Amino acid sequence: MIKTDVCIIGAGPSGAATSLMLSNLKIHHFIIDKETFPRDKTCGDGLILYAYKAMKILGNNLFEDFLNHPNFLHSKGVRLHINSKICLPVTESEDRDFFISYAKRIDFDHFLVEKLSKIFTNIEFGNGVKNLEEKPDGILITLKDEKQILTKLIVGADGANSIVSKKLALPKNDIKNKSTFVSAYFKNINDFNEMNEGEIRLIYKKAPLFFYIFPLVNGEANVSLGGNSYFIKKHKINLIQEIENIISSNKYVKHKFSNAERISNWRGWVIPYHLGKQKIIGNRFLLTGDAAGLSNAFYKEGVGTGMMSGIIAARNIEKCLKYNNFSANFLKEYETEIKNEFGKLLKFSLYMLKISKYKRIFGFLVEIFKNRFIKKSFKIIERRSY
Repeated sequence: MIKTDVCIIGAGPSGAATSLMLSNLKIHHFIIDKETFPRDKTCGDGLILYAYKAMKILGNNLFEDFLNHPNFLHSKGVRLHINSKICLPVTESEDRDFFISYAKRIDFDHFLVEKLSKIFTNIEFGNGVKNLEEKPDGILITLKDEKQILTKLIVGADGANSIVSKKLALPKNDIKNKSTFVSAYFKNINDFNEMNEGEIRLIYKKAPLFFYIFPLVNGEANVSLGGNSYFIKKHKINLIQEIENIISSNKYVKHKFSNAERISNWRGWVIPYHLGKQKIIGNRFLLTGDAAGLSNAFYKEGVGTGMMSGIIAARNIEKCLKYNNFSANFLKEYETEIKNEFGKLLKFSLYMLKISKYKRIFGFLVEIFKNRFIKKSFKIIERRSY
């Protein structure tokens, strides 16, 4: 049996960020992932706000290497089309370089994993978790190959279907606080401007759906559609049929796809946003990223909040080790810091999502507060970004 102080389950952005910060704090640890890297991950492929902030905090030239990576594309803004008449440009201020980056997860996650410390990190990839068992002196992890690791503290960074959450947090089925999306890669889409601005459109089909076109390097693009999982199920919305219909017949979109070619299959994924409604801590465990439900309900991004939660987790783990206390009560500080960092932003995005169900009211409110939002957005972006 292998013994360790800390074991991270999942090596996506939140798990990798936890590992990188633990290494900065000179804390030895294990990180486990069922896949080997590079591995693909279905996502919208957009990075904003906290992703930049996290990379800056993690240091070691991570942010600079990210900016110079040939597979990542950077832009000063996106355009959010509320309806046929109202477009809300979300852009960076003139004195800053960019607001959003586009990176396939196969590339971005591999980029982070390659930065993991060879001194403080024990890597176990391609070997998933078979079982977790609470013991008096730790959590016993049994892997698929029957290898066992006993850890004083376990970090659940294993996404929306987290085994750590299922086994230790015992989550409720929370379909009302999830989004369901489908996505595919295309090439030769028309009319991307020189600024590489992404496009988001609200499409109403008994429920508000979010349609994304995000540019990528090599002339490719990520095209996605999704919305609240509960309403998609309630109204029996077939997302693949809907997105293909939008591409072929929507008068604001179809011309962009006149020469386009889909170069991947349609794939689905789930985005959880249940902060405050599910457990994220307990005796000897804490959850980060999607496992903790930290995605944004309105614009759906979760990579940045996941990475930032990993940094907050590592700092609290340092305290746990210092005082040799891994209890749920001691870990409440982690939960408090998570809520303080993300609470207002995520609550506001959830409120926006709820209002967006009412098409006319939402459009009317956006029209009234549009200029005020644009003026305030620069400070909001700077506070949560680089």
